[in-house]
Amino acid sequence: MKEFAFSRASRLRLEKEFEAVFAAGKKTVTRELVAWHTRGGGKEKKIGLMVSKKTGGAVERNRLKRLLREAFRLTRKELKEGIRLIIYPKAGCAVKNLAQARQELETLRQKARLDNDGKEERS
Repeated sequence: MKEFAFSRASRLRLEKEFEAVFAAGKKTVTRELVAWHTRGGGKEKKIGLMVSKKTGGAVERNRLKRLLREAFRLTRKELKEGIRLIIYPKAGCAVKNLAQARQELETLRQKARLDNDGKEERS
């Protein structure tokens, strides 16, 4: 079960962490999401979410954040080590369930070439 845990260490939380990704990262756009990504110093894969009020009310925004975090948690084994990823859903984002969230992250991962390249992650 430890491999699927989603600890605080897996999140971008500080403003300086977000700024570092924006400054040094690359931008990738899919149909529903905009993402900035860069390689960090450590092995931990981290995600940061920015959900605008244009996405909907508080309930919709929080649900979208939960879905994206869960999709990241389930698929992070497939990402390169040390990836720092900021996801910004576009206004009117149509992601309504976990399957759609996972599909969008898969599309994003392929488009940005963030795949693990078949290397196994060591615990």
